[in-house]
Amino acid sequence: MTTHVQLSNHSLWPASKWRQLVVRLGRQLGLIAEQAPALPPTRRQQLLAAQDRRRAEQRRVSELARSRH
Repeated sequence: MTTHVQLSNHSLWPASKWRQLVVRLGRQLGLIAEQAPALPPTRRQQLLAAQDRRRAEQRRVSELARSRH
């Protein structure tokens, strides 16, 4: 006889569902800011955001150069 219950790997509620619930509860309790993302950004999202920032910076530099001429 085993002294512990074997938990199945496939639960009825996936991890993402639990995470959503925890985030919602945290927001209701004021522990999590409303604008905080529910999930941390993926590596790809971080890379795309960095690209966007670089492009914006280059655009600013080129506009400055144009306005000086």
